[in-house]
Amino acid sequence: MKCGKCDGDFTQYQCGNMKISYCKDCKSVWIKYSALKKISELLDLKSEILNPAEMEAIKVKEEARLCPECGKPADKVYFNGVILDKCSACDGILFDDGELAKFFRIYMKRDPGVIGNIEFLDKYCKNKPVSNKEPVGQEIEIQSKEKEKRVISFNGFAMVFVLLLLLFVSFIFTILNFGIIGIPGFILFVVALPGFKLLKPQEAMVLTVFGKYIGTLKGAGFHYVNPFATSVTLFQPISLKARTLDNGRQKINDEIGNPIEVGIIVIWEVQDTAKAIFNVDDYTKFLSSQSDSALRNIVRMYPYDAQEDSGKTSLRGDSQEISQKLKEEIQRNVKVAGLNIIDAKITHLAYAPEIAVAMLQRQQASAVIDAKKAIVEGAVGMVEMALARLNDNNVVSMDNAEKVKMVNDLLVILCSGKEAQPVVKSGS
Repeated sequence: MKCGKCDGDFTQYQCGNMKISYCKDCKSVWIKYSALKKISELLDLKSEILNPAEMEAIKVKEEARLCPECGKPADKVYFNGVILDKCSACDGILFDDGELAKFFRIYMKRDPGVIGNIEFLDKYCKNKPVSNKEPVGQEIEIQSKEKEKRVISFNGFAMVFVLLLLLFVSFIFTILNFGIIGIPGFILFVVALPGFKLLKPQEAMVLTVFGKYIGTLKGAGFHYVNPFATSVTLFQPISLKARTLDNGRQKINDEIGNPIEVGIIVIWEVQDTAKAIFNVDDYTKFLSSQSDSALRNIVRMYPYDAQEDSGKTSLRGDSQEISQKLKEEIQRNVKVAGLNIIDAKITHLAYAPEIAVAMLQRQQASAVIDAKKAIVEGAVGMVEMALARLNDNNVVSMDNAEKVKMVNDLLVILCSGKEAQPVVKSGS
């Protein structure tokens, strides 16, 4: 392979159990998404290190570099404070020397500093084995490979002026008895009219010409495009706003088989309009079904509740961690539809009605036991303190039988649920 920056030859660099393409001339590295995730494992990073949907395409004056694998021009994208060259077709990124450390810096506990790509790999990844454990879920794959691209458009107001000028010229020709010359102008005017498109903020149109996808129109305003281009969604543009999905409550069995009711909300947005339209039939229904599936998969992995000292993750006690896992699971499921999951949170969590009473009694019994345990521990401490003080101050001398009676009386008084009634002897 040839380097997209200096046109030098790539060599294979061994990093742990992985081989990474490396250019000896300019020190650039070519890394695919899967290898980046493995590097994040070597760095013990818990965050999702790479979400391609978050990579924003930007325009720069620099000429696009060619992908080392397929030879197509790579996109300039902005991610983690670094401008990178990404090839969407090959799922790879070209890192210039020093950009690898900048890319991972936001996730690492300490700043790696400004170091070269190979120095970074040698320092943090070289001698660490890569985990071979498979991910919890697999990304859905389909046959369609459509990806979003921008359509060529012109200012609509300028085109209105041009068409009115054309209409005026045609009208003049007609008046001057050059009717046959003016007719093509009228025909062209009528044919050009469907090219006008109006978009509001956070809206987009997916356009096709005779069934072929030509691009997506974005940006609020008055646009003019190919007059033969038609919107796939006709009179309803695609909304790019953040939206909320609420599928209601579901009854699911937790890790130990207890039926519980769970409700979630998912905040999402359309990231790739072409994938949303062409890869799935209805992306809103697709999101709804995949959210239900992800919720069931996550809930079945954890118990509803766990003791505080057990160190075990539970649905009730670790809501933030559960929400993060839920978000990652849904994102993996809907990536094929070009959707980006902004957040996912549990809004309702309770035992199912058929076991709610029994589980409440169990919780109450556990609370009573814990309270009694604390009372007994406190009472024993107070008895020990009382006996020690009486003995140290020589207040009274007692044999073992008298101490046993005193301990018994004090424990009854301290542990009883009712207020003690003292008995006072009146004499013989």
